[in-house]
Amino acid sequence: MKKEHVFSVILILIVWQAAAVSVSNDILIPYPLETLSRTIALFQSRAFYQAVGSTLLRVTRGFLLSFTAALLVSILSDRFPAFHRCVAPVLVITKTIPNISYIVIALIWLGAEGAVSAVSFMILFPVFANAFTNRLMGTDQSLRDAERMYPETFLYRLKYRVLPDLVPEMLATGKTAAGLGLKVGIMAEILGQVRTGIGRSMNYSRLNLDTAGIVAWTIVIILLSVLIDRIFDWLQTQLMKEEL
Repeated sequence: MKKEHVFSVILILIVWQAAAVSVSNDILIPYPLETLSRTIALFQSRAFYQAVGSTLLRVTRGFLLSFTAALLVSILSDRFPAFHRCVAPVLVITKTIPNISYIVIALIWLGAEGAVSAVSFMILFPVFANAFTNRLMGTDQSLRDAERMYPETFLYRLKYRVLPDLVPEMLATGKTAAGLGLKVGIMAEILGQVRTGIGRSMNYSRLNLDTAGIVAWTIVIILLSVLIDRIFDWLQTQLMKEEL
């Protein structure tokens, strides 16, 4: 951790402690040490790992479905311009729909357990599809002219031009989409009141006016987001090493 980051953390803790002392009400603002204790206690509980695993499973399912569907749409859009003209308005519309609308509709259609993956899919699909399609549509015109002059099979272009061109975009967009999917998935869990998951645990803390518990789970979400970012950063670094 950089010195600047350490300073920022210390400053936040000082302000947090001062605010907790001035309010003197742990329902409104819990003390930092109390919250730290609750966070450590979470990691010592078996239910914690069940909740985190359930949430990650639901979000990952939606992530992979949206990734696969977007990859298929982008490949077909690159291959057939008419197909791209048909799906372009759909992608614009899906991107502008508020997240809460997706969540409410999914809860009505699928219930609490199925809604999380569906919401992740509906929100992440336009993110992936627009990024992948724009990447392929930005292919150098001279390369496209060469492909028309020296036509190759679809599978050949897919293997040697389309997929290699998309890999950097997959990692860059995947990093953003994974963090977004986690946050939206937990929101859907809270509203849907799933049987187990991070959202369920946070909602339980809310009902019991356990602000320290809510903040502790928020810290867990931040740690998970940082871990996801580090994984994608590592993958991007490995890709850059292979290209050198």
